[in-house]
Amino acid sequence: MTDSNNCKQCSAPMKLESIGAVAGEEGVLKISIVDFPVKTCERGHRQFVSRDFPMQLLEQTTNGDKTGLPSGKKRGLLFKKYHCGKCDAPLAAAGVQRPFGFDVKLADVPQMRIEFTLPVYTCASCGQEQLRERSEAEELAPAALADAFQAAGIKPQA
Repeated sequence: MTDSNNCKQCSAPMKLESIGAVAGEEGVLKISIVDFPVKTCERGHRQFVSRDFPMQLLEQTTNGDKTGLPSGKKRGLLFKKYHCGKCDAPLAAAGVQRPFGFDVKLADVPQMRIEFTLPVYTCASCGQEQLRERSEAEELAPAALADAFQAAGIKPQA
């Protein structure tokens, strides 16, 4: 299905352009989209390049390990604590924010880059660097991307 080349707000013709970097965050996850492709009209209204673009981008962001780091383990019934995935020692309460990034190329869209920041925890016992829990970033990604889309001035499509 082909998306309309006219603005949904004012019916003016739309053109494809990249808008530098936009950022969003949710919890401990911060995401930036660099060279973010959007359709823009002469009045400055913005739209996604296609209806399925947000879902494709989310899929690219959450599929596979983008950090190359192992994951810790969550333990406890009522009070959850995180433990080292290698030696099972408790992890510190605070991690150090570290940036990660990867390039994304979707069909018929110029390449863009996703950069994200997550806390990395170093086990005091064995020295292993790791994420607190991999699923944490995957759960926060949709809201962080939605925040970035909102920062870009893109209104949800009906």
